[in-house]
Amino acid sequence: MLQGNGLVTHVRPQEDGWMLKEIIYGRLRLSRGLLRRMRSGGAVYLNGQPAYITQRGQTGDELAIEFADSQSALEPEPIPLDIVYEDSSVLVVNKPAGLAVHPTRTYPAGTLANGIAALWKERGYRRRVRLLHRLDRETSGLLMVAKEPYAYQRLSLQFQDGTLKRRYLALVAGSLQEPSGTICQPIGRQLGGGGHSLRRSVATDGREAVTHYELLQRYQGCSLVRLSLETGRTHQIRVHMAWLGHPLLGDDMYGGPTQWFNRQALHAYAMEFVHPRSGLVVKLRVPVPADMKQLLLERKIAQ
Repeated sequence: MLQGNGLVTHVRPQEDGWMLKEIIYGRLRLSRGLLRRMRSGGAVYLNGQPAYITQRGQTGDELAIEFADSQSALEPEPIPLDIVYEDSSVLVVNKPAGLAVHPTRTYPAGTLANGIAALWKERGYRRRVRLLHRLDRETSGLLMVAKEPYAYQRLSLQFQDGTLKRRYLALVAGSLQEPSGTICQPIGRQLGGGGHSLRRSVATDGREAVTHYELLQRYQGCSLVRLSLETGRTHQIRVHMAWLGHPLLGDDMYGGPTQWFNRQALHAYAMEFVHPRSGLVVKLRVPVPADMKQLLLERKIAQ
């Protein structure tokens, strides 16, 4: 069971006599980094009393962990947020195309993270903005934010083990001949990337990257595909589809045609995860944005 910004559990019979840290790092799978940050305000309690993690528990003892949090260092900037799902632990928004996720040298302000910092301030929350993942500025769709440290820890583990699933829709150049497939090609930074400092490419010394794709429909000059990722490399879908010979429409960085669309035609439309508190499976979907709908209509008519 969990309460507020903490976690409450009980010592199980098989854990009788264990040090609290064995339960914390074992069954609860809390990271050492998370526990270290508790020095700035968190605490561990055994049966309601402050405890050290080297203390030993007995069957039925109550183990409570209070997690530390801190005020976001981001400048709060009110921006409209399309909130798809929210509870005390998780926030999921539908990010529009053209909105940067986090401040960078190119986009130092007016980002989604600044907007979330403003939301926290408006609600009186003293907490950081914890983005679980990123979307490129031109990519639209679902993006998850953890509202407290424990949720971030648990959801990060789901990203690592593949429990958290994300699915995308993309319009790519040309007509895919295979109805489905898997691209297993390592991705690395491309040196001298044609004026693009973030440009990636398939590289033998890159990091493992796996993308699954499925052809949904062929249109005039392009194809609608559904994609899912086993890994989360920078620009993974864009790099892999370009390597396959079918770059995304509008993606000039990777050779996609730009005459029909002025951004990369990519939308994160579905997400599935196990809720870090309740253990229930949460499934979310959002519709294709208006500009991609219009593009689909125009390409269908052009056939």
